[in-house]
Amino acid sequence: MNKSAVFAGSFYPEKPDELTNLLNSYKQDLKIVYKSKAIIVPHAGVYYSGHAAMAGFQHLELNENIFIIAPSHHEEFDNIALPRYTYFDTPLGSIEVNNRLIKDIAEKFPCVISDELFDREHSIEVQLPFLQHLFHPQVQSAIDFVKGLKKIGKKIKIIPILVGRCDYRLISDLISTYWENASFVISSDLSHFYTQQECRQIDAYTATIIETGKLECFQQQQACGLIGIKGLVDFANNNECSLIRIMTYNSGDVSNEKDKVVGYGSWFLYTDTRNEYIERFHSKYVLNTAKASIIAAINGEEFIPNYIPPVLTEYGASFVTLKLNGELRGCIGSVYPTKPLILDIIDNAKNAGFQDPRFEPLQPDELKHLEVSVSILSSIERINFKDERDLLSKIYPHGIILAERERRAVYLPVVWEQLPDRQAFLNTLKEKAGLPADYFSRSIEAYKFDAIYITD
Repeated sequence: MNKSAVFAGSFYPEKPDELTNLLNSYKQDLKIVYKSKAIIVPHAGVYYSGHAAMAGFQHLELNENIFIIAPSHHEEFDNIALPRYTYFDTPLGSIEVNNRLIKDIAEKFPCVISDELFDREHSIEVQLPFLQHLFHPQVQSAIDFVKGLKKIGKKIKIIPILVGRCDYRLISDLISTYWENASFVISSDLSHFYTQQECRQIDAYTATIIETGKLECFQQQQACGLIGIKGLVDFANNNECSLIRIMTYNSGDVSNEKDKVVGYGSWFLYTDTRNEYIERFHSKYVLNTAKASIIAAINGEEFIPNYIPPVLTEYGASFVTLKLNGELRGCIGSVYPTKPLILDIIDNAKNAGFQDPRFEPLQPDELKHLEVSVSILSSIERINFKDERDLLSKIYPHGIILAERERRAVYLPVVWEQLPDRQAFLNTLKEKAGLPADYFSRSIEAYKFDAIYITD
């Protein structure tokens, strides 16, 4: 039995050509081509949220089985709901439900089987045209057709899941169970019906929680599909993955109505740390930004980048190190994230060149031979230890912060290249903090962090 397209003509165009043209208009020329098995995308009217949704779907990895995990806006029930439908229809055609997997899920997880729960729900239907358009387009150029030949035989099937009252770990377990042979779409808008300024503040906070994985900080009013989001964040935490921001904005940015707006955002799951992603895909951009900040400061200007990769708008901490003829010429940084990473890099680059109290400000004739490197720090973790011997066993190969009351010093992980001996590393760090090399007390504190190191 087919589920008809209830929201064609309201949430998205009813005519196939109009729908195809609209979706085409949202496509981006991706600067970074990374395909992910899990994304978070909005489900509002495509006219409003389509840019963020398409940006997310363009990162989705093609898979025979695609889960769509979405909130129920109209009906209340416990756990999750699954349909009996065999196809979901849209103006672009019918998309098959994997009923075999539906049956398997029903045997393994607490659920409700009901077509009626899906009949008036837009949070799944709105996602379907994106899948059809990107993976099985009705109309395409000859070049795109040839590129798509490798997809022949990969007919996608969907597994629609509505989320009711349940623990987010049910969703995390569901993703874990079917991870090897599926891709996952987490369907959710962000904050609802606040003023635009309030929306931006709430959604910025929500984005930070998603990206740092701090599940305990979520509140229900932050997103309608919060349980699905928390489930994916929990999966990421348990599997050492990261959620990378693609795009955020709100309906007021589209309609110019500022009083009651809805927030939209898209993210994809990256199977490593955020900093590794930055190192892999944005190293050149990071270095060029640091250098441009220094050059602008030489000219008495502030550097303002024209384009910022969204991942660099996430909060982060960095150090910028300058060398001239192999000798240190300045090093300034941040231990804790207090601003978007891009701004931290810009500020620290300028300060390393002109505010390091150990050196005179950079001169224009030094720029030609200046070596610039940027370290991007991980989160800080306290080290628990019984005595100095215990501390020595735990410091390598990390960056270390040493604190004794008001005295504090930090070494980046790269310092191990110059000080490979643990005792020498710790002793000189004490001296940097203004303490004797042989000093130790029960009140001394130590923290560790890791960092990626980007240089020419």
